[in-house]
Amino acid sequence: MSFELQPDERRLLDAGVPVAVGPRAFDLLLVLVERAGHLVTKDELLDRVWPKVIVEEAALQMQISSLRKILGRDAIVTVTARGYRFALEATCVGVGEVLASTAPTHNLPQPLSSFVGREQQVQELKGLLRGTRLLTLMGSGGCGKTRLAMHTAAGLAGEYPDGVWVVELAALADPQLVPDAVARVFGQKEQPSTPLIRTIVDHLASRNLLLVLDNAEHVLEACAQLSYALLSACPALRMLVTSRERLGLVGELTYRVPSLSMPDREEQGTPERLAHYESARLFIERAQLQQPRFVVTPENAPSLASICRRLDGIPLAIELAAARVRLMPIEEVSRRLDQRFDLLTGGSRTALPRHRTLRSLIDWSYDLLNGAEQELLCRVSIFSGGWTLEAAQRVSAGDGIDEKDVLDLLTSLADKSLVNARDAGGETRYELLETVRHYARDRLWNRGDEARLSHRHFDCMLALAEKAESRLKSGDQQVWLERLETEHENLRAALAWSCANDGSTADGLRLASSLGWFWSTRGHYSEGRRWLSILIAAVPGGQEDSVRAYALRGAASLTSNQGDYAEANRLNEEALAIFRRVGDRKGISQVLNNMATDASDHGNYAAARLMLDESMTIRTELDDQHGVSLVLSNLGIIALDLENFEEARSLFERGLAIQRTLGNPRTIVTLTANLGCVLRELEDYPSAEAMLGEALAISGELADRLQTASCLEELAALAAAMAQPMRAAGLWGRAQWLREEIGSPLPDRSKPLYNRQVAAARRALADDAAFDAAWKEGRGKPVEQVTRALRERRAAHEG
Repeated sequence: MSFELQPDERRLLDAGVPVAVGPRAFDLLLVLVERAGHLVTKDELLDRVWPKVIVEEAALQMQISSLRKILGRDAIVTVTARGYRFALEATCVGVGEVLASTAPTHNLPQPLSSFVGREQQVQELKGLLRGTRLLTLMGSGGCGKTRLAMHTAAGLAGEYPDGVWVVELAALADPQLVPDAVARVFGQKEQPSTPLIRTIVDHLASRNLLLVLDNAEHVLEACAQLSYALLSACPALRMLVTSRERLGLVGELTYRVPSLSMPDREEQGTPERLAHYESARLFIERAQLQQPRFVVTPENAPSLASICRRLDGIPLAIELAAARVRLMPIEEVSRRLDQRFDLLTGGSRTALPRHRTLRSLIDWSYDLLNGAEQELLCRVSIFSGGWTLEAAQRVSAGDGIDEKDVLDLLTSLADKSLVNARDAGGETRYELLETVRHYARDRLWNRGDEARLSHRHFDCMLALAEKAESRLKSGDQQVWLERLETEHENLRAALAWSCANDGSTADGLRLASSLGWFWSTRGHYSEGRRWLSILIAAVPGGQEDSVRAYALRGAASLTSNQGDYAEANRLNEEALAIFRRVGDRKGISQVLNNMATDASDHGNYAAARLMLDESMTIRTELDDQHGVSLVLSNLGIIALDLENFEEARSLFERGLAIQRTLGNPRTIVTLTANLGCVLRELEDYPSAEAMLGEALAISGELADRLQTASCLEELAALAAAMAQPMRAAGLWGRAQWLREEIGSPLPDRSKPLYNRQVAAARRALADDAAFDAAWKEGRGKPVEQVTRALRERRAAHEG
């Protein structure tokens, strides 16, 4: 039985024959068909069919009864106490025409829970399906491929005259049964002497429909063969496939399904902010099914942010975590995620077995790998925060895995959605989702291989750090700083391992000592001090004396940057004593230079000069031009403090000339900033601004937040001297924010002058409210904006 509704002609046809329908019943039918499959409330129907007229509900019931006599009793479903739903399938077949048929046009499952987020992906997929005949959704287990595919297909149902049809393959154990599963969906049976695929092709050859193959990864070859046969013979057929691996057919378009959006590491989370993240919204909706009174508060929001982040935004994992809210507070759920495979086990009884626990979900993917793939997956779990191909070859090759095979194995794991690969500045970087890493690391530990791989990983990180240390005073400084920042999680893991293994603390001290320059440049003062303190204490005096002394010197530098001058002096003195005992003249010169800086900061210029003279003598003998420039810089600072400006200018210019030849960006920042201060005192404001602008730009490129803060403070003092107090306030505000962020207060020696400069600028403006507002606004201003404004000022001045 089929009906054709012609709104423009106000006619209803039954198999082409007009049917008598009253005007109110016809209007009612139009509304119901327009919303086919959805609840239409009684109030809405009354408003649409009897606008501006008050009628009894009995009138509505009478018209519904008359339509059921024509269309069939099941055509219109009563939703008790709420309204009605049109149950027949409705398809638009032309302008002003709607075809209502009792024949189904899809077998899409009706979701039992809400679909959260993914608006952008749904729109992208609809567009892609209109332009390709085979689209494969790829992604890790539990990432929501199926739900996304079904939601997208449902939104496209009206575009396929012959419907949208889903073939569920998850429960299929035998690949040879793939054609049978497809045939059953279309009601086709195998014919004698005719291959079943041929029967399916004949049935679909002239049909315009969307075929969805769901969960194809374990029967991939069979799905590929079937898809090729269907697409080759059925020109109007389009296919949507969900799988953890692509089919590998010509013309196949793949779409990697991302995790739900989630807070980043810096996001502590507030109820308002978390509402913007799909993963948080999913958790909240599912948690409220378990505990209707569950709400996000300022107190529990950080725990929710942590859960979403640590579960990588994986929908299934988040739903399993949300289920635990039934019995425990969200804070406890967050704390227990280190044992996530024991915690996340409460899946639906009607779900596939592999979707009932987090462990079984990943077991499914792991069991589909071959032996070499399984082995490499476990081995690369030793990395934290990702790795490069070179690192994987160094750490993971051997013992059954050839170095030349590592790339192919990583590629295969990426194709199977277990490893993520991304471009990181021209080099591929590989990563594991945290949940996959936990799983593979457990496997590694159970095999008894964790200690061996951890040692290899440590050796890899030590080699990297020592190579970087030798390059951090060259023109490649920025490249190596970025490399170390990228590997920061791996470096932390290596340091932690060395601290936990008594036999490796001496090597751990070597690693920590090599990272001193990196920690200092990037403002990781507290972290660097912590690692160095632990390892210095762990390595007995007299063991690795030279390494210990360099570690003490690095710790002293970090300590001084945080304003703890007494402790810095103690560390420097201990380092100097060791260097003198072992005869390390380079180390002696470095510590003397650092101690001279602290002495001059406290006004002890005579002692500072003696130490700098000895340092200069040693560095000249060693032909250490970098060291010579640092001594010149410190001598210049003493001259600047004593207001011997021309002497200071000469010393800074000599040091800068050396560094421009050597190309050490960080030291160039120091010298150009110091020279800018002298030029400000000499009232050569344009030249001072040019020098300070150069220093600010380079420190920004290096991401050296302490040097950046110092440059901003000097630019603020210059702006105040140029009678620009509002601009000065903004620059001071930004500098203050940076110092607070890295925990490096203004040095004691700088405070008196700083306070006088700020007070003078405030008096010059004579408007405290405006000054404070400019200061506050400056705190939020990006440094790049300051640098750009300086370039524009410079260009205008030169023009």
